[in-house]
Amino acid sequence: MNESELASRQGPKVGTKTILLVEDEFVIRFMVSEALRDEGYQVVEAADGAEGVAALLSGLPIDLMVTDVRMPGDIDGIELSRRSKAIDSSRPVIVCSGHLMPEEADPADAFVAKPYSAEQLVEIIERLIGTSCLKDSKTRSA
Repeated sequence: MNESELASRQGPKVGTKTILLVEDEFVIRFMVSEALRDEGYQVVEAADGAEGVAALLSGLPIDLMVTDVRMPGDIDGIELSRRSKAIDSSRPVIVCSGHLMPEEADPADAFVAKPYSAEQLVEIIERLIGTSCLKDSKTRSA
């Protein structure tokens, strides 16, 4: 993924929390990214580990990463999690898998077994980085 493709996939609003979603299954990636956008998060999408690394190194302000484990290419979700932590050890990582046990997801901060609901994922994201600025502004009244 080149820089112009990255720029076309996002454009963070001031104060918006950005999530990197790395998932090789298009339908899952589409559904999850739309659910996260509906919650007010900015979402950067990557279809495999290599695209995920490119996004992590792009200079974009990524607040949290959600990754599948089994993906095509040389970089699976566990290796991607390690690279994310090497770049920024404070950035939370959520690993999603239908094949691993939670204790096998190290160095992830959270594990989600597939299949999962968008609500389940959002609950974990909110626990790790808080709500989106959009959701915060909807709950405040004048």
